[in-house]
Amino acid sequence: MLKNYQYYQNKHRFILKAFMAMISFLLLVGISVSPISWKDNPYEMTLQVILISGMIISLLFFLKTEVNFYKTLFIFLITVYLYSKFLIFPDTAIMLSLFAIAPLFPIFLFDKIGFYVVATLNIILGPASIMIISKTDLQYTYEYVALDSFGNTLNFIAIQIILVFVFIGTNNRMESTNAFHKEIQQAKQLNSVGQLAATIAHEIRNPITVVKGFAQLLDQEKELNETEKFYVQTMLTELEYTQVIINDYLSLAKPHTDNVQVIPLNYEIQKISDLLTSFANNRNIGFLLDFRDDLHINMNPIELKQILVNIMKNGIESMNKPGFIKVETEQERTMAKIRITDTGIGLSKEQLEILGTPFYSLKDRGTGIGLTVCYSIVQKYKGKIVVQSEVNRGTSFTIYLPLYKKID
Repeated sequence: MLKNYQYYQNKHRFILKAFMAMISFLLLVGISVSPISWKDNPYEMTLQVILISGMIISLLFFLKTEVNFYKTLFIFLITVYLYSKFLIFPDTAIMLSLFAIAPLFPIFLFDKIGFYVVATLNIILGPASIMIISKTDLQYTYEYVALDSFGNTLNFIAIQIILVFVFIGTNNRMESTNAFHKEIQQAKQLNSVGQLAATIAHEIRNPITVVKGFAQLLDQEKELNETEKFYVQTMLTELEYTQVIINDYLSLAKPHTDNVQVIPLNYEIQKISDLLTSFANNRNIGFLLDFRDDLHINMNPIELKQILVNIMKNGIESMNKPGFIKVETEQERTMAKIRITDTGIGLSKEQLEILGTPFYSLKDRGTGIGLTVCYSIVQKYKGKIVVQSEVNRGTSFTIYLPLYKKID
């Protein structure tokens, strides 16, 4: 699948290059055979040369750097170019059609903002231009427009509506493809981490258990002075932390596939919040629980606990002042919806994009595996996690899990 995606990506780049080369060629041919001349129309020719030069340069820079600024610049320049053609050639009926299809370029170049801007300009300027022409002396200059102003207005608006639907369909397909690609990459990363965990976790766990046992024996020695006791306790703390890391890796390498059972969701959330109450109270943080529906899901309770503890604990640790962790549950069609909201430091857009990636952590001593495990478990049960966040305002994790279907 990844190879197929890469193939289509390369094919798209080739088509894009061919399209840009064709546009550049047509622009150059157009100005070379233009009926206007430097002698008779110096200002119009100067404008055309500036716009065409700008478009070709922006296309070349975009192909070389793939920086979106140059793509947006090209869209702006070609829009101005089409508008100017409509003004410079009042006797050529096709110019109104070129004016109308200006939003087609940002659609082809997958520029969402560019499309919104150009389409908005067209919807406003198109009908307004036709109305002004039909009501003023310009009707004698633009005779083909004034001849059927009502029909031209309807046709112009119809073209914009068609282009809007084309954009929506194309944009949705592109977003779905990108999301699919992201899921494939994440699955590949999870598989790699799982293989790594399976290779090293068991080899490391046994010697660490032995070292921890001797450290615990040393800790019970009464002849140790305060400094020596501090060293031993520090050793035990670090060994505990190492075991946490190993357990996280083992969760990926060997997920809990057995013991799937019907779980009363609200009851489990209540138990987990009670479990974390002491940890939260130490930071002056409380829990607000809002259960709107009586929900049951079918999954391993250990895995559900892993998900909820991980996300709730992360929320508590992200809050640097007193507040609440709000947990809400409700039914949404065939899914149980769990929303966990904190009022912590929040996440930037860049951080949100790579959240759940193996080894990525915002904590000083985080493993970068906890959320990866959460995403892996939820995906296994055909669910999903949606994250919304705002810097300095907090983060909301919405978990969707399939509801238990009772068979009569």
